[in-house]
Amino acid sequence: MKIAAIVIVFHPEIEAFIANLRSYHADVDSILIWMNSLENIKLPALIRKKVVYCGSGQNEYIARPLNYAINWCIENNYDYLLTMDQDSTWENFSGFIKQVHRIQESETAIYAPNVNSIYSNNVSFHYVESVITSGSLLNVKIAYRLKGFREDYQIYWVDGEFCHWLRLNGYKIKVLPRYNLKHLFGKETKTLLGYKTSNYSPIVYFFLIRNMLWMKREYVNHPSWRCILYTIFYNIRGIILGENNKFFKISMIGKAFWHGLFQPIYRRPQQ
Repeated sequence: MKIAAIVIVFHPEIEAFIANLRSYHADVDSILIWMNSLENIKLPALIRKKVVYCGSGQNEYIARPLNYAINWCIENNYDYLLTMDQDSTWENFSGFIKQVHRIQESETAIYAPNVNSIYSNNVSFHYVESVITSGSLLNVKIAYRLKGFREDYQIYWVDGEFCHWLRLNGYKIKVLPRYNLKHLFGKETKTLLGYKTSNYSPIVYFFLIRNMLWMKREYVNHPSWRCILYTIFYNIRGIILGENNKFFKISMIGKAFWHGLFQPIYRRPQQ
């Protein structure tokens, strides 16, 4: 089982980033570090010998780097691609990989850990509708066959759309809840009245809302209106009660509504 990892880097905290690499580098064969910003990162020798640097230092978000990694894996005969965020830390990646090796199934496209312990570990696995990109172990041949991630989405809902597309084509997503990943969502802080907010940049809020509406237009029943309305309410509440640049962020959400509802959209060709 030949495994590559890709981690997409954007102004990381260097020490934390290296610590996160240490949590999985020993159990993968190569690590693609895609530079969405220009940093001088001095890696330990044991990690450095596995690293392939990619990207120009310009922010290309996540979809294009992920597709680059899928194609790289196909060209270099890798079986699986581990997709990682710079802020994610494994607790037992070695055990996770050993378990995947034991239970590999041809119809499972993604194996994923228990992110922030949201699933009960009383059972050995859960089949789920969707997982986040970070920590996912992706079957390269399946991803390549289904044309990878949506580059027009760029960053938000890239993972949710891809997971939905996998399931529409008969593949499964399997969470192994006894193996944990700690992941940071944005830069969460508490607001007035004790609510949480993500502190995303204005452009991220744009992609979050626009892509959710694009996906609704394409797939009709997914995501649900309940999910859409909750996401809009949660983020606008957080911006108003606890974030800077309120006007600009809310105006970008308004722009996202216009693009999401009325801009022509690309639809995946049926497999």
